[in-house]
Amino acid sequence: MESWTKLKQFIQSTPLFNRARSDETKAKPTQEHVKYKHISDDDDATDLRADLFKSRSIDDILDDIGLRLFHLKVILILGLLNITDSLEVSMLSIILPSIKSHWNISSFLAGVLTISISAGMIVSSWFWGWVCDKYGRKRGFIGSATFIVVFGFASAFSPNYYWLWISLFLVGFGIATIFEVYVMTMELFPPKYRTMFSVLNAVFWTLGFLLSAVVSTELSVIGYRWALAIVCFPTALFLIGIVFLPDTPHYHLAAGDEQKALNILQNCAPEMDLSNTKLNREHESKRADITQLFRSGYWKITICACIMAFTCTMAYYDLIYTASDVASGSAPTTINELKNDTLDSSSRDLYRIMAWMNLPELVLIILVAVGCYIFTAKSVFLTTVLLLIILQIIALSVLNQRTALLIVTMLSRSLANISTTFVAVYAALLYPTENRSIGVGACVSMARSGMLLGPFIFVTLFAEAYFYGIVFNIGILLLGFVAILLLPSRSGALV
Repeated sequence: MESWTKLKQFIQSTPLFNRARSDETKAKPTQEHVKYKHISDDDDATDLRADLFKSRSIDDILDDIGLRLFHLKVILILGLLNITDSLEVSMLSIILPSIKSHWNISSFLAGVLTISISAGMIVSSWFWGWVCDKYGRKRGFIGSATFIVVFGFASAFSPNYYWLWISLFLVGFGIATIFEVYVMTMELFPPKYRTMFSVLNAVFWTLGFLLSAVVSTELSVIGYRWALAIVCFPTALFLIGIVFLPDTPHYHLAAGDEQKALNILQNCAPEMDLSNTKLNREHESKRADITQLFRSGYWKITICACIMAFTCTMAYYDLIYTASDVASGSAPTTINELKNDTLDSSSRDLYRIMAWMNLPELVLIILVAVGCYIFTAKSVFLTTVLLLIILQIIALSVLNQRTALLIVTMLSRSLANISTTFVAVYAALLYPTENRSIGVGACVSMARSGMLLGPFIFVTLFAEAYFYGIVFNIGILLLGFVAILLLPSRSGALV
């Protein structure tokens, strides 16, 4: 009953659909500077501070502000980077046969090319996390997007294999800030909405995959070079859009600039009077300090979060290859038995199947996002992983039925995609603002290591039989489930 009440309140009170709150009063123009004068601890007026200033947390103010048109712009702009990530990862696997034939490279070199983007992300996740905590979320985005645009175009005009590998490595170096999308969403949205909209960001990843499937059907017309260049277009739009977004008030407060934090909050809600407001700051730790992740109070969180990220991501990329393989084959037991039937399927039909396989994903993402509004992030995360384990157990019983196995694998892959989104969302709740980005970056670095191992597990275990691969998936997902269980619970409030 309580869950239904929360859901009903959300539908009835969402300010995006009811702008009455915004139109009640317009006390001050958007550009008005917040009149605030800091009173130091040594000031004679210290005893009167309680009377002069109203001490509040940023989350309390964001709660009063509610959802605005500003938040819709944030979601749309940040979603462009998610589309870029999805396009780059999926497009490379699609154009690989064209690259092999064009440059006459071996299967081994083609395989090495596939790890270029992931290698760049593993190396740079820590770096961009440090940049975003030290110099701001916005500056980190601008720097990484510049990397993607420059080296994305460079990869499209690569004269040889080695230049292409280096270009894709540097593209991956830039794409690593994808995790910052969830950090910025968490810090700009009101507490009761932040986990829900952070999960909804995954919709853009799925849209990027659908776009890559559409582009793939015309690959013979546009060629692999234009397919590589397409990645730069959503990134260029993102680079333009991010310039018009402010940095987060949480970052400015952690950096010691309370005035800027107040100005951002005031601009979000011009009708509110924050002139006599003082912001609470609960933590006074060193910013962008990686050693904080392994000190007392956080080392257990870091270890469990990294295990959670590694297992969920490895299972997801394992299931991506499995779903494509089941869709293109007819015999359900082994890869070797599927190869002959694969020859009868055209690549165009396979891409259509891959696109269709993503449609249930959109529905599941929306359902899980609404669940995050009603329940805690940890409970929804645990439920998602548990359902994924159950589906993998069901897959063991339908190995001899290709259609049933395909449906179960599709649903498993959709839930696994949601679980990878939860990795960044939940990790952002666990770390303080001073080291939030570098903490999430550490988790993402481990996740990308799992991304590299996923295809390897597929080739080694699934080449023998699907049975062994599914059993392996169940094992690593159980390990991830235990890691999540050991992590502390967090509401929508940030520390």
